[in-house]
Amino acid sequence: MSNNPQGNFHETVVSISSSDHVKLSVDDFPFKTTLSLAPLISYWEEKLQNDPNCNADRIRDLITLLRNTPELMGSIEEITIVDKHLDTLDVLMGDIFPGALWENDIKAVSVPFRFQSFYATPKLEELGLLEGTDSSERLELDRKTLLFRLTLQAYTIILAKFYKANFVVNEPFVFTTHDKFTGLPRHYKVDVDLKFMEVKAKGEVKPLKAQQINYLINRYNNLDRWMELLPPDNFEFSGFAIFDFTDVTMEQTISSLRYDLLDKDSVSTREGFTSLQQKLRVLFGLPGIQLGFASCPNLREFDTSYARRIWSGLILTQDCDLSLSDLKGSIYEPVMKQGNTVVVEDLKVLHHPTRMEQKLLEMGIRNLIIAPLEYEGTTIGLMELASPIPGELNALSTIKLKEILPLFALAMNRSLEELRSSIQSIIKEKYTAIHPIVEWRFTKAAINLLERMERNNSPEIEPIIFRDIYPLYGSSDIRSSASERNKAIQGDLLEQLVLAKEVILAVKDKMPLAILDELLFKIDNLSLSILHELSSGDEVLILDFLRSEIELLFDYFLRKEPSAEPAVQAYRSAINNPYKAVYNKRRAYEESLFMINETISSFLDREEEKAQQIFPHYFEKYKTDGVEYNIYIGASLLNSGDFQPIYLKNMRLWQLMLTCEIARRIQKLRASLKLPLEITQLILVHADPISIRYRLDEKKFDVDGANNISYEIIKKRIDKANILGSEERLTQPGKIAIVYTQQKAMQEYLRYLEFLRAEGYTEGEVEHLEVEDLQGVQGLKALRVTVNLKEELRHNIDAGDELLSIARSASLN
Repeated sequence: MSNNPQGNFHETVVSISSSDHVKLSVDDFPFKTTLSLAPLISYWEEKLQNDPNCNADRIRDLITLLRNTPELMGSIEEITIVDKHLDTLDVLMGDIFPGALWENDIKAVSVPFRFQSFYATPKLEELGLLEGTDSSERLELDRKTLLFRLTLQAYTIILAKFYKANFVVNEPFVFTTHDKFTGLPRHYKVDVDLKFMEVKAKGEVKPLKAQQINYLINRYNNLDRWMELLPPDNFEFSGFAIFDFTDVTMEQTISSLRYDLLDKDSVSTREGFTSLQQKLRVLFGLPGIQLGFASCPNLREFDTSYARRIWSGLILTQDCDLSLSDLKGSIYEPVMKQGNTVVVEDLKVLHHPTRMEQKLLEMGIRNLIIAPLEYEGTTIGLMELASPIPGELNALSTIKLKEILPLFALAMNRSLEELRSSIQSIIKEKYTAIHPIVEWRFTKAAINLLERMERNNSPEIEPIIFRDIYPLYGSSDIRSSASERNKAIQGDLLEQLVLAKEVILAVKDKMPLAILDELLFKIDNLSLSILHELSSGDEVLILDFLRSEIELLFDYFLRKEPSAEPAVQAYRSAINNPYKAVYNKRRAYEESLFMINETISSFLDREEEKAQQIFPHYFEKYKTDGVEYNIYIGASLLNSGDFQPIYLKNMRLWQLMLTCEIARRIQKLRASLKLPLEITQLILVHADPISIRYRLDEKKFDVDGANNISYEIIKKRIDKANILGSEERLTQPGKIAIVYTQQKAMQEYLRYLEFLRAEGYTEGEVEHLEVEDLQGVQGLKALRVTVNLKEELRHNIDAGDELLSIARSASLN
């Protein structure tokens, strides 16, 4: 096999651990190993012959010295023999242990495949890395895995020497010891140099084919099979190994942190948190530091249970009584608001400590680093490291911190994503699409449900109720929409009956059948019956007659009288659509209705989004034969914020201006409509606050409590109401009807209307009206005003002027 190129067999084992299910039946290292200095003596002799720059006299003296010490010449059975000749060994090891590095190197030589040194630097002796007979504990490996790795390493040397098969085990040994001052673990990786170790075959080397070697390499974890083909008794290792240790505490700890932070429980359980804190103590070499971290996906959510769900901070805990206002002027403010890292060497020297610093001092914390956790450019939380000793953590500590902050940020983001996923799952199951303004309340309910489920309590979702809020209702309705729809149906049916009559007339003279006269009579009667009014069921009756008694005759007519083809083709072309009926006027009605609804709806959406700037509010709209909408505004809708009456006044004025703009836009649109429909507009004013509750069964908000029911009743019945004592409808095209129940509401809206008239939105006098009594509702009154549909206004909304700004410019106090 010696002729095989070295590169024919090459395999790298990346990781070997207890999970590899290794097969190794022996309980001890299976190869014979002996300590020998012979390879070192050969090294010096070769150097004497080949290195003209060496100190020849010194080397000759060294070799003479060895030959005068026969106990060191052959196999050394007892390591204690070496102790007798340490002076000689000092000279022998001169090239391996340079004098200039003797004090600082962590280095040793040992028996082959034994972690037992017989010569070591003072620093290694101090660390005690190779003390004792069982190294598996310091290597944090079980004895079976350690034995497996050593045995496999021995076989890689045999393959390389006798079979030219380069099989590398790329898994370093890392020793762990504890610092005698801090008590914290430290990690040291050992590089093993086998220059002075050799393997010998006892007798003739057993030949192996390339296929057999590949077979072994591909089954590296089954060393029982290796020992069958290459029995350990056939080989012997002698010489010694050089161990060179490197402190890898930082690299090992960061790697371990990275692994831990991949675990979803690392930042959400007490055990995971404790493990992370201990590793950070190791990383910084400070046994007394404390870890803290807290999520903050958005400052507006600072005071919510959602943000506090992942709070394990020093003072920012899930049950703390701190609020967003406590951030002001504190050492936490620049971290949360600007994403800066803050280092405080001693909290006691702060001149004006806030409540947050005082709480830290009460905990015995003097020294602190607070760093932002950033994910994709956004601060999603913070991390704290604290110490009771002033100055123990300083600006230099932030260099190490930079290595691990991205790891904590990733873990924090994953925890937030998992929390969001759990919350959204509950919201989608229990609720439906919800408005962003009140999402915080649904999120809080979902979190509370999650907490009850974790405690195995009743998993019932809590009610969502908002109290003391003010409603604003408006509608833009198609005038006489039912009548216009009936007219469209009526016109299409009459056209289809006329086309059917043309077909009958086209064949009647050539086909003298009495039944044709009867069909003409039926067509004329049906036409007369719907000419003035379309009754319920007329459409179905007529279409059924045409399809079952007229259209079925078309093919027969064409065979008997080809001249009827134009009339038949005209009929068929007219009903060539998905409805299989004449649909011209209905299409004109529906297209016109669609364009009006879309114009109102898109404008309403656009302006309402801007109006959120006046004050955040809940908004919902519905499309029917027109558009109606609800707006709710009040302090309870907000997770945090200050509600003032001026916000409600601004919203009411904005609503009036919005309604005028809608009227003007629809007036301009009418010229392009196939059917020039008109709209009427209504605003309902409810002066007193109400409560609304989210109805789980209907997936929407509704008023809550008997006192608020009247508001919903008025909304449902007011659009068809007449003026008291007349047949005139309250709502009229080109006008806005403002319905109210209290005198103070009238006074408020008269001020708004005066402002609108000055701005050119309205014209004429304001009408003061009383509304007819409705079922369950009496005493309603209304203001009605005419919208200026002709003149150009001083403000041009399409050119960039904002309703929002105009409303704010009014003096409403």
